[in-house]
Amino acid sequence: MLSPRSSLALFGSALFLLPLAACGGGSGGGSGATSTNTIPNNPPPISQAPVFSSAPSVSVDENSDMAFYTVAVSDPDSAASPMVSLSSSGDGQYFELDGLTLTISAQSGLDFELPVDADGDNVYELSLQASDSDGQTTSFNLAVDVSNVADNQSFNLSPDVAPSENFDLADWKIDVPFNAQGGFDGIQVGVEDFEIDGYEHPVFFYTGPDGGLVMRSPVIGATTSTGATFTRTELREMLRRGNRSIRTRGSGDRPNLNNWAFSSQPQSAQDTAGGVDGRLRVSMAVNMVTTTGQNNQIGRVIIGQIHAKDDEPARLYYRKLPGNTHGSIYVQHEIAGGDDINFDMIGGVSSSISNPSDGFLLGEIFTYEIIARGNFLDIIILQDDVVLAEQTIDMTNSGYDVDDDFMYFKAGNYHVNNTAEPEEYSEVTIYELRNSHEGYAFSED
Repeated sequence: MLSPRSSLALFGSALFLLPLAACGGGSGGGSGATSTNTIPNNPPPISQAPVFSSAPSVSVDENSDMAFYTVAVSDPDSAASPMVSLSSSGDGQYFELDGLTLTISAQSGLDFELPVDADGDNVYELSLQASDSDGQTTSFNLAVDVSNVADNQSFNLSPDVAPSENFDLADWKIDVPFNAQGGFDGIQVGVEDFEIDGYEHPVFFYTGPDGGLVMRSPVIGATTSTGATFTRTELREMLRRGNRSIRTRGSGDRPNLNNWAFSSQPQSAQDTAGGVDGRLRVSMAVNMVTTTGQNNQIGRVIIGQIHAKDDEPARLYYRKLPGNTHGSIYVQHEIAGGDDINFDMIGGVSSSISNPSDGFLLGEIFTYEIIARGNFLDIIILQDDVVLAEQTIDMTNSGYDVDDDFMYFKAGNYHVNNTAEPEEYSEVTIYELRNSHEGYAFSED
């Protein structure tokens, strides 16, 4: 039996006992207050964490201490700005955050050529954190990519003119990686010394934004002859300087006024040559190399040569392996009609060489000189006029001191990897180009 102070209520199939208000005396119609049901307040909303809306990566020029990035962050719960902090550990130690303007700057100008980030690739990984008044926090990772700025002021180059206006190219021709129809098969079409004035190509041979001469070469393209296997965008020395009455090579393979001879060659060869011995000085940067292909070809490009009628007394290589941040420099000397002899200068030719920290990053400017004096070659690698490496090659028994051979310099981008993925390419930028010979009136010393 239910208590007289309860009432029976049915909700659905369940029975509930509902307490009754207290009654007055007598007839039960008392005047006491009755209780009312109250709807509880909605619970407060859950606080949301701050939200970053700025880009997760940014590029900044080297040697700049100006603010280069502004953090964009907001609190969804409030118009007040969250508090932002920059971790000073790891790569963050080289940067500063202005807590008022939320701008980031480098503590001192970062040097592209001397990276100090954890993995040495010039991409600095920063860790930011934002906190709101409710104690909610959000972490944010920012990648700062330090870009190379070519220190080309001493070269006096203009970005607004054709390459021939920045460099004296009158005694050079260009080998390019496309044929006469613009295709990438068959035999390439060269741009001769008498055609080079004002010549540009928008992809393979052009003036870069810093005034340097950009030379790009694909993996597969037209080649200089049916027997050639690699592409090139490369300058070939032509001492005739546009005089078409002088042939590219002399009769019987003897030197003529378009080419030069070693002073170790017979006097008869020196007398008919356009110059004797020589010096090639090039300041440049390698911007891009391949990362795939056969092990012995990955990442290599020939940047300078002494070429004879059939062989190469000197081939200067830059090579950067995919796992390394810096590239090697080595030179190979070819015995006339014989084998190559390798000389490691900075790093080396090996396909498994560890990172040569004294080598050159992609985009880093350095200078090389190839100097020929009789039977001796000197190859010198410099940076900021400081000699970093030097190699002397004795050619006494190499077979070049003959009457029927001739020499010429080559410079630029001879891309010696035809096994990489087809979309890859190599690219170099030249900032200084000087060639000189004894008896050559147009020597650039």
